[in-house]
Amino acid sequence: MIRNPMTYLALVCIAPTAIGQNLIGPEQTIPITTPIVDSGVFDWDEKRWLPDWEAHQLRASILTVYNNTCTWTGGNGFDTVSTCVTYFDEGRIPGGVGGTNPAGATTDNLIDSFEIAYCTKAAAGTVDVKLGFYENWSGCLQNFGGAPWTGPLSGVATGYIDLGAAAGFPLPGDPTPGGGFFCTRATINLGSAAFCMQSDGDGFYDNLPRLDSFVWSFENNTQGPASQAIVGVIRAGDPSLSTPSGCTYNVPCGADNSPWLSFGSSPFPCGHGLATDDSWWMNVDNDMWGDTTNTGCTLGAPAQGSGCYWFGGYPTNVFSSYWLKLGSAGSCAGCSNNATAYCTAGTTTNGCTPSMSLNGVASTAGTQPALLTASNVEGQKTGLIFVGLQQQALPWATGSSSFFCIKSPTVRLPPAQNSGGTAGQCNGTIAADINAYVQASNNVLLGQPVVPGFTFHAQGWFRDPPAPKATNLTNGLTVTFCP
Repeated sequence: MIRNPMTYLALVCIAPTAIGQNLIGPEQTIPITTPIVDSGVFDWDEKRWLPDWEAHQLRASILTVYNNTCTWTGGNGFDTVSTCVTYFDEGRIPGGVGGTNPAGATTDNLIDSFEIAYCTKAAAGTVDVKLGFYENWSGCLQNFGGAPWTGPLSGVATGYIDLGAAAGFPLPGDPTPGGGFFCTRATINLGSAAFCMQSDGDGFYDNLPRLDSFVWSFENNTQGPASQAIVGVIRAGDPSLSTPSGCTYNVPCGADNSPWLSFGSSPFPCGHGLATDDSWWMNVDNDMWGDTTNTGCTLGAPAQGSGCYWFGGYPTNVFSSYWLKLGSAGSCAGCSNNATAYCTAGTTTNGCTPSMSLNGVASTAGTQPALLTASNVEGQKTGLIFVGLQQQALPWATGSSSFFCIKSPTVRLPPAQNSGGTAGQCNGTIAADINAYVQASNNVLLGQPVVPGFTFHAQGWFRDPPAPKATNLTNGLTVTFCP
């Protein structure tokens, strides 16, 4: 195991943890024999999968506050989660008062994206998974589990995300259901579903795993034949590939060149999550914690029932923690970087209503992209993003449904670009990196120095030949720079 470090990068013993854990043999892990496919990025608000180039830009803009994605060098695998079992795993987001924290860490974090990886035989659209995130709760480290709260997990979680089809989320599934397992990773851009998590569990660093950890839960609610309803969460977090907390803030990433990966660069940059432990809690429906008897589930759950499990200890056996990456938009209090929409977007001649959003953190010291993005633009149209310092709402042209939402003077953010997508459809996108523009302009925007708290407004413009003035505009977006 890897215990919660005394200082930020301390690595200590690798051994079993809590006394009384249930030993589950390595044969309980199903080996991965097919590449882990990259399914891309799904936008929660717009309910669409982003095109590859936009997904790549968004991933590059993510401020990662927890990363556990290195595959096991001894042979990667996944654990099957039946429809009556919930798995709980733990980690730590640094930044609490009193801790030794990396540059850029804050006492709380607006979690606006996450990445998971799983294997399944279920068809796309039938995969139904629910994730919960809990502050200041440490699972196996404190012998919590079973039924630590009254009421459902959705009522006690800091963030609870329904990734089922009923929630409008078409999770990727097996192209040939019922055959071999299909394995994939997916990133979810939460947008308005973003939630706040305290660093070190409660905003303070106690140097105690049970106080400084967060826990996340993985529930499988997929319905269908038993052979197809399985969703297996992929194991990750190998300390031989990455130091604890690798890929978090400015901590260097590890290098993963696993044959199970089918995406990204070679080797794949990966992390070993800070305070990730070589154990996990399994909760079986209707089981009481500590009774070591499986009374609520007869399919897919170990006979020992609810409890804390480990696989015999790393490195002899697979590291028993699960694939998770958490992205933040900065602090929840003060500079949250929550962009605010205003004004009214025009409707194009093909019925598209474009919208503006910010992916990433607009920062005076930011080295990662902060993308001002116009989505739902007509495909194959030339367009650009422009910004200004004052709002307005003037009709764009006689007969036009668009409004000019920014008062002059304005500045165009290069380059003018093609929206991509398909002509006549609403799947085009235009994006510009405000951080790159400001840095190239010596931290000056329209003659004003860009400092933390500096506010500006952005809008997208694109060609629409049949429309009045042969163009159309998005709505406006107000953005404030963070440190």
